[in-house]
Amino acid sequence: MPITKLSGRQEVIAATADFTYADVTDDTYMAAVDLPGGAIVVGGHLAITTLFNSATDDKFSIGDKVGSASATKDTYAALSADITAVGAVPIVATGKKYSEPSTVGVVWNGTGTAPSAGVGRLTVLYIVDGRAAFTQG
Repeated sequence: MPITKLSGRQEVIAATADFTYADVTDDTYMAAVDLPGGAIVVGGHLAITTLFNSATDDKFSIGDKVGSASATKDTYAALSADITAVGAVPIVATGKKYSEPSTVGVVWNGTGTAPSAGVGRLTVLYIVDGRAAFTQG
């Protein structure tokens, strides 16, 4: 039996959230991007544009929170190695489809003295299941 082709198409939606050292709390999920029900994250990244300067190290993970459930701190990227250079941590797409409005956010872990500098941007790329903006074919 052949696969049924669908003609509906949609663009990937990009959402970003900028944050600084003052916006994050150690080992706490911080919601940054809202997703609608039916969303499927297909990519993105957490870019550190100004290094966080805790006394010993600064690490990030990318997690999510579904509805009123507790946040999962590492859905899309586990706690990374110490970020010692400006760069990005990629979102690893899981194929997870959100059945209700949810969020994607970051978790920062610092060791030693709290940072007095640090800037990042979370970019989340997603599609919405069943949505079609135009047709192909």
